[in-house]
Amino acid sequence: MKKLIAMSAAAAIAATMSFASDADLRAELEQLKKEVAALKKQTKGIKAKRLKKQISELKSAALHDNIKWSVDYRVSLDVLNYKHANGDTVEKNDLISNRLLLGMKYAPADNLSFFGQLAYYKNFGDTADHSQSNSPFGVGYANFDWITNENATDNTLKVRQAYFVYFGDEVFGSSIPWTASIGRRPSTNGLLVNLRDDDRPASPIGHVVNMEFDGASLGFDLSNVSDVSGMYLKFCFGRGLTNARPRFDFFGDDYTSDDTKNPDIDFAGFIFKPYNDGQYEIWTTYMYAWNLIGFDQASMQNFGMASQGIDPTTGAAFTDPRLTGAYMQYYMPHFQSFGGMHSYAISAVANGVGDGINDFLDDTTAFISLAGSTTDPDGNRKMLGSDDSENGWSVYLGAQIPAMFTEDGRLGFEYNHGSKYWRSFTYGEDTMVGSKLAARGNAYEAYYTQPLVGKVLSAQLRYTFIDYEYTGSNSFFGEDGTPRKIDNLTSADFARGNNPVDEAQDIRLYIRYRY
Repeated sequence: MKKLIAMSAAAAIAATMSFASDADLRAELEQLKKEVAALKKQTKGIKAKRLKKQISELKSAALHDNIKWSVDYRVSLDVLNYKHANGDTVEKNDLISNRLLLGMKYAPADNLSFFGQLAYYKNFGDTADHSQSNSPFGVGYANFDWITNENATDNTLKVRQAYFVYFGDEVFGSSIPWTASIGRRPSTNGLLVNLRDDDRPASPIGHVVNMEFDGASLGFDLSNVSDVSGMYLKFCFGRGLTNARPRFDFFGDDYTSDDTKNPDIDFAGFIFKPYNDGQYEIWTTYMYAWNLIGFDQASMQNFGMASQGIDPTTGAAFTDPRLTGAYMQYYMPHFQSFGGMHSYAISAVANGVGDGINDFLDDTTAFISLAGSTTDPDGNRKMLGSDDSENGWSVYLGAQIPAMFTEDGRLGFEYNHGSKYWRSFTYGEDTMVGSKLAARGNAYEAYYTQPLVGKVLSAQLRYTFIDYEYTGSNSFFGEDGTPRKIDNLTSADFARGNNPVDEAQDIRLYIRYRY
């Protein structure tokens, strides 16, 4: 268009130069300039409108009218070793698993967002119908709702997260930003645990909670009204098990309560962050859960004997070896409710040690956390083997430092100790030998994480060692959670099927793709 305008102007000038006066020529030139300027302005407006429309359509497609997907795929090789109280060892030197997490985000408005995640986690060569799968009877509770996406099961794709968050600007006229959310919430890889898992921290403090749940939360940013940097308060509510009949139940109406089964398991609590200036953070949490489940002493003892090939009714060995499996299923313990439990923790994190001492300390993250648990038995029911209220405690500390021998690599070291009656909700911890943070004893861990292709591809080598002092570390809340000093167990205990794990080791190597 500009070229056409210029050619037209040149032609007009040439046609008039031979017979027009200078005054006429100047007047005609001025008029021509005005027409050219007007034409440029007109075409510029057309282009601007088109460009603005294209940008608007692009923003709408990218931010509002489509779900934004993310991919997190990991292949792991684990070398596992267990040493039992009687000295026997069992191992698996080549456990290969793959985990796929498909993330979803959608923001239909500036103050409303949806978050979702689909999960697939299985061992190589293992499916739900495979005879050696860890899904049918014999495994226990790999598909339990608290851990359904955290344990390797089968090749199905499940919902790991599905919730929305509403963002508010003020509360009753005060300048307190707030959020509200409901759905299947992210309650794994919380604060502290996220470091070794190379993830951003989720909502809970990983020292006491690391499992999936369905629930709701209500959070308030108090930093504006308190003048304390980063002060924040969040209330959480959840349901861990629902008492409801299935559809087309023979014995009652659809989805009504079943008095023959355990009542709902619910919990409520809060997360309070009294201080966070970006470098130093302090976090506290409290939670109470009720109607917690477990197994009584008789059912545990009968199942232990049946698993050893001993008939619990006679005390003699089964005459037909084929009966062992049938009787194990017959004597499989069933959940009962035992009471409630209080959980609490205070954690401190330093994202950089000191103020400009050196580059190494500036790039070091260190933390320490103290946690406790207090049982609340229902009547004379024995919770963790005791009908009294029992207190447990745990300490958890660690550091993540730059790996001096590689660029962008990170080295991490962690230690935790749990007392005799310590009990956490960390069933979903991403450790193949069981939750280290649930240990009644000592756990040691070292890991090295190395980016390979930017932030997209990374690898990690990790070693976990757990030395148990008491039994029941990763059990439920009845007789199965009773702490017994492992060093005091005798051959008579082993004969009754009480041969717990004394030490556990997990060496993991993974490669991970995230985009």
